[in-house]
Amino acid sequence: MSILFVTMSLFGCNKNPVKPDSEITSVSISQNHMDRTFCYSFGVRKEKDSYLFDAECILVDYDNNEYSEVNFTDKEITKEEFEKFAGLDKKYDFISLKRPKKEKKSKIFALDETTAYFTVRYGEDAFSLYPNGECYSEVSENFFALAEKYNSKAINKN
Repeated sequence: MSILFVTMSLFGCNKNPVKPDSEITSVSISQNHMDRTFCYSFGVRKEKDSYLFDAECILVDYDNNEYSEVNFTDKEITKEEFEKFAGLDKKYDFISLKRPKKEKKSKIFALDETTAYFTVRYGEDAFSLYPNGECYSEVSENFFALAEKYNSKAINKN
């Protein structure tokens, strides 16, 4: 039994993920769903001295039965908007949501199954995270708020 414990500890089975020393340089989430209105893809990233936002989603106004398609890349956002994601990292410790390298896959695969992805990058180190729970909800709400803000600016300019 002790040989098994030593072997497991040598290969990192008991290790907690270690947060890199670098600051957050990007956060991205996406979701695929059978119903297109529930599909989205968002990302924010720091490039040199600017902060860029990519969004592809459908914003739905259920009260007025209207929707708006959002699709843009490299939209410049403010440093404060980007830093909201760093604040969420401090609140939830994103790295603690890291997925194991070999995740057990279900034997059943449904073509209409909803799939979601959550990735964060610290410097050059990228991590795949669990896309569920309060943290993911808050991150996605932040992304949708940015999409709404920058989509309305695009509409008003035309």
